[in-house]
Amino acid sequence: MVILGQLISSICNSKIMTNKNLITFIKKIGIFSLPILALLIWYVNSDPFKVINTYKIYNNQPVELNQGYISWQSFLNNRDSLKYDSFLLGNSCTMAYPTTVWKSFLNNGTPIRLNANSESLYGIWKKIKRLDESAVSLKNVLLLLDHGTLLKVINNKSHSLILHPDLSGMGQAEFQKEFVTAFFNPKFLIPYIDYTIFKKNRKYMKGIVLNKSDNRNNLTNDIINPREIEIEQQAENYWIKHKKEFPIRANKPKAYAEVVFNKQMKMLSEISDIFKKHHTNYQIIINPQWCQKKINLNDLNQLKMIFGKNRIHDFSGKNQYTQNKEYFYEKSHYRPLLGKIILEKIYPN
Repeated sequence: MVILGQLISSICNSKIMTNKNLITFIKKIGIFSLPILALLIWYVNSDPFKVINTYKIYNNQPVELNQGYISWQSFLNNRDSLKYDSFLLGNSCTMAYPTTVWKSFLNNGTPIRLNANSESLYGIWKKIKRLDESAVSLKNVLLLLDHGTLLKVINNKSHSLILHPDLSGMGQAEFQKEFVTAFFNPKFLIPYIDYTIFKKNRKYMKGIVLNKSDNRNNLTNDIINPREIEIEQQAENYWIKHKKEFPIRANKPKAYAEVVFNKQMKMLSEISDIFKKHHTNYQIIINPQWCQKKINLNDLNQLKMIFGKNRIHDFSGKNQYTQNKEYFYEKSHYRPLLGKIILEKIYPN
């Protein structure tokens, strides 16, 4: 749009262009701009990514929303009335720890799940710092980490992963620009228009239009994976049906490469200092993964040094938990069935 404006200005200032030519040119530009303007108005009114207006409920949207944005906005919506003091942080694997179950292991607390898809250490650090700055009590924290989370130490500006402006300090104009850009991408726009008009989920829409319904609690951000219902209905046949989603694993899986360096240590140390300041009852879980790759030993030792050995619970690698396929939905996510077993291990009293 900026380039277009500069081009128009340049042409209008040209001595060659007559008044008649100028009027014709403006008409053509107006006709060309009308569809873009109409789409922009439709975007604002429909708010497909649910980032323009504030909502109490985010369930059953036709496109994938920014889960990190939703979880933090839900916290902002309800923090004054519910006085949250217990926080579940991490990537989408946090769905294995429903706050109703986690709460039963705590000595009181009002929990909320502050997750994000493909969560980064940067995002977790920002959330904990913001909670501290806002004088929120951090009575309990359950923190999920893995190699992928520890690796990421910058704000990913992809519309599906970008941090809430309240966390990043980013201006609204810059924040909204990422979503407008995503909306006008033909890979998103064409299937979205098709689905909006005809309400049919076609094969080519895969990855854009969702073929599932959410069951999100708007107060705690708990979400029930729809595959739980599928498992309940199909039992053992579920893992036969989804066999391709469980890749064959190496007999001796290699450990991940080391990722905890200066930036990570600085962020982790600041998180630890905030926990000490609040006298937080915190526990840190290294996620079990279907691939059975072990967290790097140096990374694990750094975590233990910063947070204390008794606070770090490593379930990565090849063990009794990652051996059992019935603990997993697919290669990336484990079930509340395993989540409860882990909670029983780390909260023995």
